[in-house]
Amino acid sequence: MDFLQRQKLMFSKEELKEISGLTVLIAGAGGLGTHQVIELQRAGVKKIYLIDSDKIEISNLNRQVLYGRDDIGEFKAIKAKEILDDFKLGTKIVAITKRVTEDTEIPSDVDLIFDALDNFESRYELEKLAAKYKLPLIHGGVSSWYGQITTIIPDKTSSLKEIIGSEQSKAKEIPVFSPVVSVIASLQVIEGFKVILNKEDTLINKLLIIDLSDYSLSEIEI
Repeated sequence: MDFLQRQKLMFSKEELKEISGLTVLIAGAGGLGTHQVIELQRAGVKKIYLIDSDKIEISNLNRQVLYGRDDIGEFKAIKAKEILDDFKLGTKIVAITKRVTEDTEIPSDVDLIFDALDNFESRYELEKLAAKYKLPLIHGGVSSWYGQITTIIPDKTSSLKEIIGSEQSKAKEIPVFSPVVSVIASLQVIEGFKVILNKEDTLINKLLIIDLSDYSLSEIEI
C-alpha cells in the first residue's frame, strides 16, 4: 500500500487501519457503481463485492467509466473486476453476476453497503437486505443535474421508503451525465468512510440534495 502516502497525511493510524481492513458491497456496476469502485480501490480498502446481473450496452458508455465499445455484451461485474485487477492496487475484487434481491446472501465479512442501483424498486429490495444483515446502507441517486444522498442505519434511521415514498417515476430512461454521476458517487464514498470512522457531520438522519446546475446544496433533517 505504498501508493497511499498522500492519503496517510489525512488520517490517524487507527483510521488508516480501519480503511485498509474495510470490506464493502456495491450493489450495481453501472454509473454510480463504476465510479464508487474506482474510488474505493484507490483508497486501499481490503475487499469489494461488486454485484450486477446486467451486461454492457452501448447506452451505458456515457457514464459507466470502466467499459468501452469492445466490452458490449459482457457482464458488467466481470469486466469491471478484470479492469480493476489490472491496476494491481491490492484490493480484492469479487464479481457476482446475480440480481440483488432481499434474499441475496451477504458475505459475513461485509461492513458496509453502497447503493449504486438505478431504480427504487431494486433499492427497496436492497434496503430490506441491509436491514436483515444490520449493515449501514449509503444511498445515492442521480437524475439530470440533480443527486441525493443519505445513510440508512437499520433500527436507527427512517427507512429509505419512508424518506423517498413508494410512488416513483416509471420513466424508462433517466437523463444522466457522467460528471454528475461522478460527483454523487464520490460523495457516497466519502460518506461511507465517515460513517465507518464514526466521524461527525454524516448524513445519518439527513438527506443531502444537490443541484449541480446552480451548485446549490440542501441538507434536510429527517
